[in-house]
Amino acid sequence: MRVFVLALSLFMFVPLCYAQKDVIVAAAEKAKGDDGLVDTLHKSGTWKFGGNFQLAFNQFYASNWGGAGDPYLGLGTLDRMFLTYNKGKFAWRTTLDLDFGWRYSYNTTTKEKRSEKTSDKLEFNTQIGYKAGGRWYYTMLLNAYSQMIDGKKNDTIRTSTFMTPGYVTLSIGMEHKRKDWSWYISPLAARLNCKLDNAFFDQTIAGVDSGKKVLAVVGAFTRIAYNADIHPKVNLNTKLELFYNYLGEYAYLRNLATNFEMIWNFSITDWLSVSFKTALAYDYTVKFPVFNKDGVLQPDHQTDHVQFQESFGLVLGYKFKIPKK
Repeated sequence: MRVFVLALSLFMFVPLCYAQKDVIVAAAEKAKGDDGLVDTLHKSGTWKFGGNFQLAFNQFYASNWGGAGDPYLGLGTLDRMFLTYNKGKFAWRTTLDLDFGWRYSYNTTTKEKRSEKTSDKLEFNTQIGYKAGGRWYYTMLLNAYSQMIDGKKNDTIRTSTFMTPGYVTLSIGMEHKRKDWSWYISPLAARLNCKLDNAFFDQTIAGVDSGKKVLAVVGAFTRIAYNADIHPKVNLNTKLELFYNYLGEYAYLRNLATNFEMIWNFSITDWLSVSFKTALAYDYTVKFPVFNKDGVLQPDHQTDHVQFQESFGLVLGYKFKIPKK
């Protein structure tokens, strides 16, 4: 079963990436400069490509956040790119979200230099929809979530890395679309909890037991998303995701994994804004290492936690979309 789900996920992932890449490359080759690329895409009227890149001077706090670093005052980035295709009843949307923070500190007393990650997120989504009637679409969704570089405890103990942990969800369901919000519900979803780095092979991470690299589960998945300008200078972007494991061995709601995210953007100018972000997650299978009061890892002790993070800061941003209309 696990091999089948993994193969099916890869089967969907690879063709989607290459198909969209070929379209963009072909358009770029025909175009001469930026104006040519805009004209090429505008004539078809079906493809849209864009992004939102932000550099933030902010305050960040995280509590038991998998893959994240320590609280800080410093520098971070929040980038999002999207590629969409619409024709008739067919709709295709792909997004890539990156959230990364870093800080450098110097202790004038001990002369100690310290460079460390403060936040780290990599999320890829691609979904294909076919209109069923009204505002409902038959939809297939692929989601992959992980981090980009190593996570460390006390800047020395390596606790996580790319796809360790990592999560891949492939689901089939229905989506209800409105101008500002959408609701996706899937009664059949396959989820892979991954622990691919060999250095963690003998540890239990994200529900993946020692001696294994992947845990495959089947369940139900739903996502509610809202993104709107509630004021000419205020944007709210929020989402709630729930995954219920049909094969879970736990009682009550412990089989339910929750992920919530909310971002407020308050525009000052076209390129300057104030941003507030908060995120909350809980998964009973995700265990965190336990350290004693001296900071020493207790190898036989792990526990689950509610994961929380928030950030607030001044943001320099740049948006683009091709075509612009």
